[in-house]
Amino acid sequence: MPPLLHVKDLSVHYHGTPVIEGVGFDVAPARCVALIGANGSGKSTVLRVLSARQEADGGTVLFDGEPVREQDPDFRRDVAVSMDGGECFPDLTVAEHIRMVAAAHGLGRKATTAAADILDHLGLGAHHNAFPDTLSAGQRQALLLSAALVRPARLLMLDEPEQRLDAGAKERLADILRQVKQAGTGIVLVSHERALVEAVADHVVLLASGRCVAQGEPGHVLSQEAAPWR
Repeated sequence: MPPLLHVKDLSVHYHGTPVIEGVGFDVAPARCVALIGANGSGKSTVLRVLSARQEADGGTVLFDGEPVREQDPDFRRDVAVSMDGGECFPDLTVAEHIRMVAAAHGLGRKATTAAADILDHLGLGAHHNAFPDTLSAGQRQALLLSAALVRPARLLMLDEPEQRLDAGAKERLADILRQVKQAGTGIVLVSHERALVEAVADHVVLLASGRCVAQGEPGHVLSQEAAPWR
């Protein structure tokens, strides 16, 4: 089976200075690839390119055999993305926000139940009628994750989803991501949380100064000298 996402020789330059050089990996359905590395290693830049929010200066990024294009309706339908800085609708309650996302992605009559389930799983069960500006930082992060997780997707991209979550919410997130994989969805996970990577990832890509210095099974890569948690 061809990979769901194929990345080869990816490069990004800022003002002529390389910040990403020669990064490549594949993501198959029902598998999770985690990108790890110290701050500034290029993880989020790679994810922005993969999600078509930033153009690469070189290399290949294919989703389902086609170049990634954010304006492509098929890409927008099949790929769910949660990145830092995501916005909420301030005039909608938590439940209304997630129901709207679910309905917009074709869940129809199942939207209400799907929204309630994902909010409960991420610890927002008592906040269905709250407005986003009344939530704590961790609750707002859970809301943004709910918007990405409630909708059907063939590929899920997450940029440090564990940030601002408490320990219980992190464990619930790991459980949800394992369920997402079991349903056949591929995942690209940028994370600083070793426990989350160990719980979810099937393949780990270790970045340092914009280059891949190791990749492979989690146990092998996490033991490398450049790994942030060694």
